[in-house]
Amino acid sequence: MMRVSICFLALLFCAACGPRPVGAPAPLGAAEVTQNAVLGQDGVALVLNRWGPEARPRAVVLALHGYGDTSVTTYGPAARAWAERGIATYAYDQRGFGANPTRRAWPGAEVLSADAVAVSRAIRARHPDVPLTVIGHSMGGGVVLAAAAEGLEADGLVLAGPAIGGGDALPLILRAGGWALGAFSANRRFTGDGITEIYPTDNPEALRALGASPWSFADPSGRELWGLVRVSDRAAAAAPAVTIPVLTLMGAQDQLVPPESVRRIHNRLPGPKRFIFYEDGWHMLFRDRQAPRVWADVAQFALSGL
Repeated sequence: MMRVSICFLALLFCAACGPRPVGAPAPLGAAEVTQNAVLGQDGVALVLNRWGPEARPRAVVLALHGYGDTSVTTYGPAARAWAERGIATYAYDQRGFGANPTRRAWPGAEVLSADAVAVSRAIRARHPDVPLTVIGHSMGGGVVLAAAAEGLEADGLVLAGPAIGGGDALPLILRAGGWALGAFSANRRFTGDGITEIYPTDNPEALRALGASPWSFADPSGRELWGLVRVSDRAAAAAPAVTIPVLTLMGAQDQLVPPESVRRIHNRLPGPKRFIFYEDGWHMLFRDRQAPRVWADVAQFALSGL
């Protein structure tokens, strides 16, 4: 028992000394939103996509994609449906992903959350009197929840298949594996070929679109795998401090994010909250075959709240 305790304490110490992000990314600072980019200090620029009415929208959405994904592939069809209901959507490629020049360079969980805060403030300044909902899918959900405790501008959050099951909701063996890969194989990329077969959606057209995108990738490095643990840890730690309304969406067929860990963190949110469990939903909730149901639920939340 003593040896187990010592090993556990040693692992906790190592967790604080995991692999560092690539480079030293500059913060966005006071961000500016243009037609197709978010501009920050020191020349930082993030690719931005926009849909919906620019003038007098009924509601505004800021949407963050997941790991290896892009804003267009994740939110394009959903945003066009929301535009028909008068909702303006802003979705940017997160640093280290999409069409950004920093693609495949992990920036660190802290930088991802700081970027979300900066962009949300720029969107709020652009639409000061319109309800603002911030959406995060998968990794983006973890980034959004952590940012919500760090100054994020939002009237409500939508967490879809979110990577928030960190802290005590993450099994120790997974934490140890993530740290080991990050510490000893930081730059090696893993495809999972021959080890596991995971289906993120039941929509083959969505998978083809993702595979055809030159900006998407699905081979995380050890550094990024440990970084995703850090994202979920920060999200779990932030949950008790988030008091704005939160809509959490999970698919029963999700093979990437354990629904029980998400519900465990969702239950710690002290403010108004709702959990929707889609029996026919997979991980790519905005692109599954039953995605129009998800689009409608998100639009209702953005327009009217819980």
